[in-house]
Amino acid sequence: MTFLFSYGTLQDRNIQKQLFHRELIGSPDLLLGFELSQKMAYGKYPLISKASDIAPGVTGMVYDISPTELEQADAYEGEEYTRVLVKLQSGKKAWVYIAK
Repeated sequence: MTFLFSYGTLQDRNIQKQLFHRELIGSPDLLLGFELSQKMAYGKYPLISKASDIAPGVTGMVYDISPTELEQADAYEGEEYTRVLVKLQSGKKAWVYIAK
């Protein structure tokens, strides 16, 4: 199983259909130790980074995707993001895109 945590546009069903040719099935989760950045990727998309102090975490959705779909997500996210493996509040280990 490959899990992907999304806090932004990959939660949009229309984007999921364009990118993966299906709607993803997910569940709400929380990423602790990270926070939304004031910076925006490409001037309009949210970024997260490791929290400098105690932060409430980042809410989002965790999806079970295939390795091929993860590669498609890499291409979609582009150069302003880097993918890292994190542990979510649920205990799942998931990939997430953070600020480079």
